[in-house]
Amino acid sequence: MSIQFSQEKLRGEKRREVIKSIKKEMQEAALRAVKGVVAVYLEEEVTAKLGRDKGVPRGVSNQMREIDWQCAHCGCRDANQFTRDGHYRRNLETAWGHIQNLQVPMVECQCCGHDVICDYTILEKYSRFWLDLDQDVLWSTSCCQSLREIAERWGATLGGSVGLRTINERINQIEPLIQNARKQTIEDVPEVIHFDGIWMTLVEQDETVQPDKRKRARHKRKGKRIVVLVALGFYKGGRRKILDWQIAANEGHEEWEVLLNRLEQRGVNPEKGLKMVVRDGGGGLKQAVELVYGSKVIDQRCIFHKLQNVLRECRKELKGEDNKVKKKQLMEEASLVYEAESAEQARERLAAWASTWREQAPETVTTFERDFEDTIAYYQIEGFPRELIRSTSLLERVNRQLRRKVCQALSFASHTGADVALYLQVQRLHTQWTDESWWEASHDLYFGLDNLDP
Repeated sequence: MSIQFSQEKLRGEKRREVIKSIKKEMQEAALRAVKGVVAVYLEEEVTAKLGRDKGVPRGVSNQMREIDWQCAHCGCRDANQFTRDGHYRRNLETAWGHIQNLQVPMVECQCCGHDVICDYTILEKYSRFWLDLDQDVLWSTSCCQSLREIAERWGATLGGSVGLRTINERINQIEPLIQNARKQTIEDVPEVIHFDGIWMTLVEQDETVQPDKRKRARHKRKGKRIVVLVALGFYKGGRRKILDWQIAANEGHEEWEVLLNRLEQRGVNPEKGLKMVVRDGGGGLKQAVELVYGSKVIDQRCIFHKLQNVLRECRKELKGEDNKVKKKQLMEEASLVYEAESAEQARERLAAWASTWREQAPETVTTFERDFEDTIAYYQIEGFPRELIRSTSLLERVNRQLRRKVCQALSFASHTGADVALYLQVQRLHTQWTDESWWEASHDLYFGLDNLDP
């Protein structure tokens, strides 16, 4: 330690210099320790593969001992034919900083004298970064840090630049996990599913080429609005889970059918326990539900969206300050219709409400009466809190979490980027709902790629 302390308490610039110096020594000590640990485990893996300690001569045996490492020249996999052949030095970027001259063991094939391809468990060949970058960027982007923020933080740690493409590639590499998840059968089918869509912008490029600020030829880009169709499963006891989602051009029934058909193929159907779907009144979801499920499931239209339509008409017919009290009274009485104890009582309350307000607000009454039966379907199902299955409010709260990433990114350059961003948000929400650690879960996503079929 080369720091000189005094009898007085250090403050200001002197204190800053002391702390800065200590932090530098701490990082150097950490790097030496990390470098030593990595080197030890590399040697241990070579020992395990060859079946003999360092310095022990290779025995002669007619029995082949096959391992997953192979000679780059003759393709030999017999560990009995392999020997240690010194080391080569390489640099490695880690979360602790830049490691220089890491000694990586080399292995030689005695059959032909060429190098053996060593696929180490803890070290990837030709990779500049260690796997902690892959893990960190998944956690960071799911917590709504931008690519530039992640790159800047890693650049400060390593004392150099880290490209945005490097960060983005490590995020998008988990796209196969999404495709694999969408092929998995859903064994635990919820009784109620909420459906809704959220809008975002996808940036596309056309054939027009124009120079950018640095006079480089670039294709012209423009934003295109797309919608994410989301399915949220709701279980008795309050448990919830996002079952799937679909990036679509619009909310037409053809787009909804893609999502519904995939859910049905994965096992989400009335035979497995599905009883009701909850939706808003827009788009083609109603038609898609009829085409995929027919009359086998209860179709509940969201009462919140229904009352919003009533309020919209009310504002048109009861304008001005003089009608302010009337508007409030009309909406309060309309809301009480859905507080009925049964569907029959709700119908009676609607009839009474309509007779009271039809003369003053005929279009408002017509709007409320239209498709009213679709909004009281929730009385047919038992065992669920009514306030959670008669509207899509539960999914609206979930969508607010998904929109956090959409708002942070502003736009996405590809369907893959948007899909991966949504997947990470969905997984983060699932860990919150099950009281798990998202820090641990996001790090484990990297290893999920190893479990995919080749």
